[in-house]
Amino acid sequence: MAEEKRKLTREQWDRLNDQFQRTPDPDEGSSASGEHYMLNFILNKLGYHPMSRREAIKIAERLLSNGWSDDE
Repeated sequence: MAEEKRKLTREQWDRLNDQFQRTPDPDEGSSASGEHYMLNFILNKLGYHPMSRREAIKIAERLLSNGWSDDE
């Protein structure tokens, strides 16, 4: 898995944040699985491969909390 403190580029952060806001919490029992698939797709492109909806949410939360960097 990629680094714990990794900072995304601003574009990556914005894309992940937009999808994260649309993705329902796994505990809500929502049938909006398409949103979870999109979140997984974005995380896969960033080098993360969550095995569950809950893991995808946790990874996204951590990446978003790390902020973004203009370096790349």
